[in-house]
Amino acid sequence: MRADVRDGRELAWRLFLRNVRGLYRQTLLGLFWAFLPPVANTAIWIFLREQGVFNIGDLHVNATLYILTGMILWQAFADAIQMPMNVLTKNKNMLSKLRFSRESLLLVGVGEIVFDLLIRTVLLVLAMAWFGVVPSVAVVGAVFSVAMMILLGATLGILLMPIGSLYQDVGRLLSMVVPFWMIVTPIIYPTPTSFPGTMLNWINPASPFLILSRDLLLMGHSSMWVPAIGWAAITIPMALFGLMVFRISIPVLVERMNA
Repeated sequence: MRADVRDGRELAWRLFLRNVRGLYRQTLLGLFWAFLPPVANTAIWIFLREQGVFNIGDLHVNATLYILTGMILWQAFADAIQMPMNVLTKNKNMLSKLRFSRESLLLVGVGEIVFDLLIRTVLLVLAMAWFGVVPSVAVVGAVFSVAMMILLGATLGILLMPIGSLYQDVGRLLSMVVPFWMIVTPIIYPTPTSFPGTMLNWINPASPFLILSRDLLLMGHSSMWVPAIGWAAITIPMALFGLMVFRISIPVLVERMNA
């Protein structure tokens, strides 16, 4: 697997450039589409808050910046979950007709997620400057946490990919689960500090990484290091197992595509 990843880097880079150019070439708004999902979601929740639909309590930072940061991080996680199925669907013809390092498709998918996240980070930096938030050296820890969050999402997507490519039920179930998962993750409300909310933060694999990243970006400190490191210790071997599942399942899936 390591050799195929190394050999597929050049192809992955060329496919990444092709996909990015094609994605934004035939649109009127261009890169604005990368900003739109988190901005639209943030605007909706801020509107509901201003109308008194819900009260998010004391956040210690500006509510708009708090929700925007959470939405940007969550969007990266949600994109990572959907990435394996998306790259398989987009490259069916290439998979069935050409022999190449299949791992290069995963590199392309991760590259596109990181690219979109970097674009949204520009918006986040502007928002932090607007609200007078100066990041500290803890940003380095936030980078690690975000990387682990993307790796976790991609791994979950890879593990779901074999059955998801055979049955559309998986994709439909994900479309229902992901919004609910977002609600139980503290994106629009403060991090729970009492039971059972604290237990949910430990059980929910997205919460430790998202909370840690946001805390380090906005406040420079966090109490979520222990659960985040715990989930990182689980994520890394799970990612290796996911790569083995991907490597074993791809030939079978390609054969079914040609049938």
